[in-house]
Order: sequence, then C-alpha cells, then structure tokens
Amino acid sequence: MLRLASLTTALALVGCADNGDEGMTVINNTAVVGETCSLSGDPTQPFKSHGEIYALSPYGYTLTPLISSRIMSSIGTGNTGTTVDPLQRTIFLKGADVTLTLKAVSIETNGAYTVSQPESLLGQFSVLFSGSLPPSGSVNVGFEVITPAMLRTVIQNSGVNLTTSDLNAEVLAEVEVVGDLGGNEVRSNTFAYPISVCTDCVINYIGDCPATPAAKGNPCNVFQDGVVDCCSSADGGLICPAGG
Repeated sequence: MLRLASLTTALALVGCADNGDEGMTVINNTAVVGETCSLSGDPTQPFKSHGEIYALSPYGYTLTPLISSRIMSSIGTGNTGTTVDPLQRTIFLKGADVTLTLKAVSIETNGAYTVSQPESLLGQFSVLFSGSLPPSGSVNVGFEVITPAMLRTVIQNSGVNLTTSDLNAEVLAEVEVVGDLGGNEVRSNTFAYPISVCTDCVINYIGDCPATPAAKGNPCNVFQDGVVDCCSSADGGLICPAGG
C-alpha cells in the first residue's frame, strides 16, 4: 500500500570529497531504487535525466536532487592550508525556489496525435525543507516540484477528453536551492529537469482486487518514475500497488 515517508528526515547524509569555489551545485536528480524512500548523498548513485508522473496522481512529483558543496574544508593551499571548524563552513539548507513551464502538449485519440508547444508559465513558488551540507560534501534532499493542483491545471488547460484520449505534457522544472552560510544566503545553480505528465504511463491495471502486484512502484510516490500494478476496488477506485 502507498505510504510516503517524510523525505527531509528519511534521506540520509553522506559526505564525499570535492573541492572548488564557494557555493553549492545541484548535480542531478538521484534515482530512488529499492523498496525504501531513502538516499545516501553518494554521488555515485544512479540518477534520472527525465521524470514521469501519472496525470491523475493524488500526490505531486517528488524531486530528489543531489547537492554538492563547493566549500573547501580548509583555508589556503598545500602545507600552508589551515583546517577550520567544519560547522563554520557548513551550508544549512532552507528550501528551494521553483519555476514550472509547460513546454509541450501531445494528445492521442485513436492513433491520431495533436501536438502543441504552449511555452506557458505554470507557476513560481518556494518550498521549505531543512538539511545541512558539510564542506567538500554532498547530500540528497526531497521536495515536491509539481503539486496535484498543477497536474489538474495541465489537464484542464490541454482540453483533453480523458474518456477518449491520452495526454502527454512536458513540464520543465527549474530549481534553485537556497541555504545559509555564516549568516549569508547561498544559492545553487539553476537545475533544469523535464517531467512528463501523462495518462498512459506508470499505472499498469491488472484487474479487480484482490490481486498481487509484481511491480510495486516508486517507494517515494508510486505514481511517478516507474511502473506500479494497480487493481480496482469494490467501489471502482484504484488501489496502487494492487492488493486488498
């Protein structure tokens, strides 16, 4: 059954070597693998270059970016370098600023496709989360970048009739992570991540419940990035993963 963990507490932190100028960089959107909604902060983890979410998902799209510190743990170079208290060079994460743009819409009806490129702004907003990024280290965080309300807006604005047609819309999420370093605001690069909002994806219907799922879906949100087996309950609703 669908159970979402609190990402800001579930995602673990692991430091790893990196040197560079001051600041922080969003490296990628780390892929969630296994059966738990947890990530290690290790830059060798697999990552996703493109997201996907079921358009009728009751939950929004959860981004799980890997953030790397460009703050060195010492001052100076070579033998003259001086190590300082790591806490003085730790970035304390506060949240992120998000811009969503609807880039393209494709509607399929009986094998015929209608494609448009509206390039319309879906929204600009801030999300809040907490965490710490040690000097020369990296960390994963998790937060919602497309809300359920925005999924509904994409459907409504497309004009699609979901009883006869399928929708595939491309949304570009542009994210800047915000933190605090010694009382000064620190921002990451702008990380651009495309996400498909689609009706003919993720969900694999396997009949009436009870049923045993082979695919249990993404542990952070079963309605995104993967395949989940679903069955129909007695009242006609979907249960994902299948069961009961």
